[in-house]
Amino acid sequence: MALLDLDFEKESQRRFWLDELENAKRLLHEIEKAILFLTQKTIEAGGVQEYTIDTGQDRQTVKRADLSSLYVRQKELLSLIDMLESRLRPAGGAVRIGLW
Repeated sequence: MALLDLDFEKESQRRFWLDELENAKRLLHEIEKAILFLTQKTIEAGGVQEYTIDTGQDRQTVKRADLSSLYVRQKELLSLIDMLESRLRPAGGAVRIGLW
């Protein structure tokens, strides 16, 4: 008979949310790079520019016309990251987790 690990479910749930936090931060980083690239290239060249967001799991090409949706997604991700960090934070403590 196998021994039951009573903390397994608790730890696997925590690991899931830590992974979600890491993925959200990775996506936010890529979106911010796209915003930076598209806004700098717009000022310099004035033409339609494209940027490929590569999260390691998916690739998506965005254009200058997509900037407004990128800003919306950036705001959503910042909110999600804030919520996940507050839920993963030890009770009563203020812990700041770096981006990488």
